[in-house]
Amino acid sequence: MKPDASLDDVLDALAAVLRDYGRFAFDLSRQDARRTAALFDQWSQHVVAGVEAPGGAGKTAGKRDYPGLRRAFRQHREAEQSEMTQVQDSLREVVWAFVGGLNRLVSEDAADDAKVTATLSQLAFKLGKSSPVEIRSVALEAVAQVQAVFEARRARQQTQMQSLAEKLDALGSQLETARRDSTTDALTQLYNRRAFDEQLVRTVELAGLRTGGAALLLVDIDHFKKVNDGHGHPAGDAVLVAVAQACVRVFKGKGDFVARYGGEELAVLLREVDEAQMTALAEKLRGQVEALEVRHQEKRLKVTISIGAARWARGESGAAWLERADKALYAAKHQGRNRVTVAGAALPRAA
Repeated sequence: MKPDASLDDVLDALAAVLRDYGRFAFDLSRQDARRTAALFDQWSQHVVAGVEAPGGAGKTAGKRDYPGLRRAFRQHREAEQSEMTQVQDSLREVVWAFVGGLNRLVSEDAADDAKVTATLSQLAFKLGKSSPVEIRSVALEAVAQVQAVFEARRARQQTQMQSLAEKLDALGSQLETARRDSTTDALTQLYNRRAFDEQLVRTVELAGLRTGGAALLLVDIDHFKKVNDGHGHPAGDAVLVAVAQACVRVFKGKGDFVARYGGEELAVLLREVDEAQMTALAEKLRGQVEALEVRHQEKRLKVTISIGAARWARGESGAAWLERADKALYAAKHQGRNRVTVAGAALPRAA
């Protein structure tokens, strides 16, 4: 006996709700949105057509596991709520840290301004009634006080900015962890191009708050087409994976970020490094790759890399920074490959 039309309508509506829930799911730290979409699409088919429920292990085909559906839905909603609450709490903490720091700066600046005003008033009074010796003494005292105020203000602002940058770093790490699966290159297990584009923007923003600066390396595998043409694409994949693993071994600092930029190119973002440190790390990677023997089937392949390196210049956009690194990479390849080329200084921005 077929179910009546009203029951069909209910099942169709429930299946549509499940599909939409998966379609608009959030990326979570333990499961990305694509997997959630696939999971609830399977539940949708289970409700409508009676196919095996997720995790049913052959026990639910042909019958509806509504208690299992309810558990799965509740567990996923609880996970979403927990993760979104953590993110909101972190955002709220950053905002309040900014507001509180700003309030302290304003209050402390107001107190310093009052001291300077009193000193300048005393100086103005002395100008009309005191001897040159007394005026000179008061003037020197006023200059010293103003300098001390400016130094203290600069130190406070730097401390506040550093604190805020650390909180933003922590928040960024939390959000990045939550989205790791959806921003990973399937072959190399590095971050993908989408993740790199987003990280480039964040690195520029954070570099403006810090004093240590940042560095960008573009890495290209030399004569990669010859590897694919001569040994096959599986061999090329093995080379890419080996070079990616070398990058992970070299760039293992807290803020280091390594991504597959496209094809045979990788990109590395570094924080708090000067030019000497940047160049040394790039040379270390170049040397390690040169020493590699990539094993594929019975073959042992040797490859080299070219690297374009550029430190971020204050006020420089991410696109301009990337362009300088790309020009340095082009120069490295043009000069014979298997080398590191450091980009020239950024051109000053037009006033």
